[in-house]
Amino acid sequence: MRFFIMVVRLCWLLLAVFLASCSGGSDPAQEKPEAATSTFTPDRPIRPDPYRPITPLGGRDSQSTVFKYGARDAIDRINNYETKTSKAQTINLNGTVIAFTATAGHLRSSAREWERYSTVHVPSGGTTIIRTMPDFGSAAIFYTAYTRDDLPKGSRPVTFIFNGGPGSASADLDLGFLGPKDFTLPLPASGPLQLIDNPNTLLDKTDLVFVDPIGTGYSSAVSPGVNSDYWGVERDAQVLSDFVTRYVNVNNRQLSPKYIYGVSYSGIRVPVMSGLLLESETKKYSANKESTNILNGLILNSPLLDLNTDCLRSYDAPCGGVLPTYAMVASYKDKYTRRDGETAEYVDNVREFAAKFNKRAGAEFSGMLKEKPDRTGWDAYLRTQDGADFVNQLYKYTGIGKLYKPGDGLAGNPWVENPNMEPARFTRLLDPKVKLQLTDGRVAIPIDKVDPSFDRTSVAYDYIKTYQKQFIGYDQVSPYLGYNGEIINLWNYRSNHILPPPANGDRTGTSINDLAYSRTLNPALKVLIEHGYYDLNTPFHQNELNIAAAGLSAQMPIKLYEGGHGVDPAHTNDADRVLSDLKDFYDRAPAITPGAGTNVISGMPVLRRLDHAADDLRAAGLNGGRQ
Repeated sequence: MRFFIMVVRLCWLLLAVFLASCSGGSDPAQEKPEAATSTFTPDRPIRPDPYRPITPLGGRDSQSTVFKYGARDAIDRINNYETKTSKAQTINLNGTVIAFTATAGHLRSSAREWERYSTVHVPSGGTTIIRTMPDFGSAAIFYTAYTRDDLPKGSRPVTFIFNGGPGSASADLDLGFLGPKDFTLPLPASGPLQLIDNPNTLLDKTDLVFVDPIGTGYSSAVSPGVNSDYWGVERDAQVLSDFVTRYVNVNNRQLSPKYIYGVSYSGIRVPVMSGLLLESETKKYSANKESTNILNGLILNSPLLDLNTDCLRSYDAPCGGVLPTYAMVASYKDKYTRRDGETAEYVDNVREFAAKFNKRAGAEFSGMLKEKPDRTGWDAYLRTQDGADFVNQLYKYTGIGKLYKPGDGLAGNPWVENPNMEPARFTRLLDPKVKLQLTDGRVAIPIDKVDPSFDRTSVAYDYIKTYQKQFIGYDQVSPYLGYNGEIINLWNYRSNHILPPPANGDRTGTSINDLAYSRTLNPALKVLIEHGYYDLNTPFHQNELNIAAAGLSAQMPIKLYEGGHGVDPAHTNDADRVLSDLKDFYDRAPAITPGAGTNVISGMPVLRRLDHAADDLRAAGLNGGRQ
């Protein structure tokens, strides 16, 4: 029942806040000027019939193919999707000139290559039936890569970068975020894009490959499949994992240390990919199998890790995990006096109160965690002094409501009305005169404007085609689709096919098991999780609780910064620390111990069969990511 209630609540307006945005974590005083934007609407309706129409084509190669992005769209399999355009470039990074190659193009990828993982475990009369998933064919995945070819590929890291959504392309993680170039708006408007070197790029530490999932950018299903075949946790992770191995094989990067960087919804995507890649060992690599480096680390920026514990999207999830974010936003808005330099102590105090909140949510006001609340237990608790103190703590940390004493009514006190306040309501109540953004509670816009958290556009999406042509020499006739709103409405969150369900239920909407599974396959796997204090979309403390409940806190540190959603070094008050933490992460040497029949990163025996995975997680004391 929880899943179906959650799905009803996951309407596209709320789900769209999964979008990663390099301006979402910005210092409000440093916003980049907005440019005129346009929305591309897929022109093919979803057809309920079983036939899969093929989109008309406009040429023989990827640059002249007309990509369409609707659910039932595809491109014809006769085209050549692996053409690419490359151009030698340089940037000046902190006084050092770095030469590199910029490349844009497609690689053909297939979920079919992962069919050993595409099984449904269906209990039937005490037995388990293994059903192979249907083969939908392949896809043309668009990518933009920046590689320093002057360095040995065997020791040069490569990082694959994915945006959120689901439904977001990677352009706004490239331009002005992690890629080598930033830009200023052209003057005059018809002139060339004014490109500048990006001092925050990671190109000094790693090669960068920005990847667009199917239905975004210029990525598409290849007939007889259609785009929506890949719009779900499993197929998305399978086809993108195959892209990683295809890129490695085509570019001879088997020996390179490998990392995956994911933002927002990719907090679910990337751990699932990690489990697939590590479990597959080296079988999918075409050369150097004896010493192939599979996967060294994950970077998760403002990740969504578990929908089931997210009170923005699930009625029955307690909101204690978002209280420290409420307190930080309220403090920024002068609702609570917090001295400079005491942030850590302040947040620790609210964490302590959040633990009490979640305990009460499981007892005194458990009836309020429903779509139609039951006030019986909550009203009884409000008649006690402890209940009054509890409400007054909520008022103290958030500035919402007023002081309460036993017997007071509901008037003027939203916490008395319902203590389990979700983030969208919090933003409305904290400052009714403006609209606070869910991606960064410090940022206010006029109340009559649409929160860009709901319908995210990006200046990078408007100028990406100009950038590709000018900087890389890649000229595509199709529109570059930065965000496809149709995807989020049709996304399939069920993910019980790749691994068997845990003992306590299914794995829908969570990647916690996949993180734990990846660690069993490679105990040396490095994981860095980044969060902004003011991000109401994916609150930092809820993920602290998720990771702690899985017993993974020591292995997966969560770094906190003065920013919002999509922690961006260029738009945060902690720019130096963000960059320092990222570079320290890459500098930590991976443990590589090659050997036959072993995971070549850690030297540990690889689990050979998927049905061992759930047993290993249970043996480690994990129950679906929560205890």
